[in-house]
Amino acid sequence: MPPILGNIIVIAALAAVVVLAVRSIRKDGKSSGGCDGNCGNCKGCH
Repeated sequence: MPPILGNIIVIAALAAVVVLAVRSIRKDGKSSGGCDGNCGNCKGCH
């Protein structure tokens, strides 16, 4: 296996991990932005 192919595989795997991490952080940020009616999930009730 040529060394460049190994590098490409490692870079692709790292990129996938970063994309999944950013997606998870954005999803958590959107869900904690407002109250969904469950007082355990937000900082207080209306």
